[in-house]
Amino acid sequence: MKPKRSVIGVDARFYGEAGPGRYAKAIVEHLERVDKNNIYRVFLRDKGFSEYRPNNQNFQKIRANYKWYSWEEQTLFLALLLKEKLDLLYVPHFNIPVLYPGKIVTAIPDIIMHTYSTEKGTTLPKAYFRFKKVIYRLVVHWAVLRSKKVIVPSKAVVSDFMKVFRNITEDKYVLAYEGVDPVLLESNLKADAVLRKYNIGKPYLIYISSMYEHKNVPRLIEAYEMLMEDKSFEGQLVLVGKKDKFSEEIQRIVTNKKLDGKIIMPGMQNYVSDEELVLLRKEALGYVFPSLKEGFSLTPLEAQAVGLPCLISDIDVHREIYADSVQYFDPGDVPDIRDKMREFVNNKSLREELVIKGRKTVEKYDWENTAWITYSTFQKYLSTE
Repeated sequence: MKPKRSVIGVDARFYGEAGPGRYAKAIVEHLERVDKNNIYRVFLRDKGFSEYRPNNQNFQKIRANYKWYSWEEQTLFLALLLKEKLDLLYVPHFNIPVLYPGKIVTAIPDIIMHTYSTEKGTTLPKAYFRFKKVIYRLVVHWAVLRSKKVIVPSKAVVSDFMKVFRNITEDKYVLAYEGVDPVLLESNLKADAVLRKYNIGKPYLIYISSMYEHKNVPRLIEAYEMLMEDKSFEGQLVLVGKKDKFSEEIQRIVTNKKLDGKIIMPGMQNYVSDEELVLLRKEALGYVFPSLKEGFSLTPLEAQAVGLPCLISDIDVHREIYADSVQYFDPGDVPDIRDKMREFVNNKSLREELVIKGRKTVEKYDWENTAWITYSTFQKYLSTE
């Protein structure tokens, strides 16, 4: 028998942005493929509204140009949700309208801000930052309490939740690994032109992510500097991230160490497009990622998907996702990062082995599977209420 048709709202206001925006884009597009029955109201800000083009007639986009983490999110967006009379609201983040009375399922990628959000890593006045952090903790806790299920991308994140929210049982959480967006696999641009644009010469190692405190980029720079000093590697280090306070601080470190020209930061010059990222990955010698904490850690998987070997931090989530398909280093030990980088750049057979293992790892993770788990979670919730 065909299941009952429900109206499901999706808070996709991050659509088109980096980070949570990639998750919102991928999950909406794949839910279109797996759910041909339910009606979806997809709430988007102006940028996402212009970019998103539904391919399933049951998916309707609704303009909701309300900034996340704002009072209008808690008032005007709330009013819009109530007007739509949804059977279920799906929020692929933690920032739910706290007074929303209906059924909720959330997808929370991590709770890194609980442990790696300090006054050092903020642009806000200290008193206001402390206030916002208290509010953040309350909102996350409320989102977890209010949600029937919380979809998470790794067992490591479940473990983090269990440590922080001891009053909530493990059956609250649904594990759904992420995958690689196909848009990050192909490019029509010319590699030489992209490399010239950013003054990048081969060989080079590449890092692609934000420059937040927990990303641990200063230690990577120290290790690279040590490699340069002992002439173990004389290629460039390319750090790709958006221009903001955090990347500007990294740029100051690079300049103070007189490493301009050796360490390249393309995002400080221009916005680096997805097509450019594809080529920057494909032309690199390897991907290096020193993060201290991640929820799923998608960027090494994106590197493996284009045949790039990876050298990454030895943290729980990396062991869970990547097993033996990458080379590991201790992210808190700069000499160890240097030693492992030295071995990585000088051992071609190691890199070739990691490429083969990496491609097999990529096959384990698929956004369509994520969407099926998400859809099944919706159906179980709706059928039991």
